[in-house]
Amino acid sequence: MNLDYAVDRLYESGWSPVFGPKQAEELESLPDGRRFPGVESIYREFEHAGLKLQIKHNLMFNTHRATWSPISEPNDGRATHDAQRYGTVIGSSDREAAVYALAQLRASHVPIQLAMA
Repeated sequence: MNLDYAVDRLYESGWSPVFGPKQAEELESLPDGRRFPGVESIYREFEHAGLKLQIKHNLMFNTHRATWSPISEPNDGRATHDAQRYGTVIGSSDREAAVYALAQLRASHVPIQLAMA
């Protein structure tokens, strides 16, 4: 995975940049011009959802693991079956892991529409 892929997933979740004076400062850009939130603003998004996001660097594999859980519960890095309240993603950088975690969180809150036969 790479940052382009994570940003693609974020846009697919329905996210779009907000260009107010404060928000514009918190956005980063890909070389193709697509904007995405910075790591600190992603932490705040998780907090706003009542979740705690942690990103840890795994030196052995040179990856970054983002995990989230309810603020009121300890985050031991283990994902559970409740994807809206707990989750784990891996990225090659902290930015990539954070953006992909936000995309996964947003996707988990999108209602699934079943096809009718």
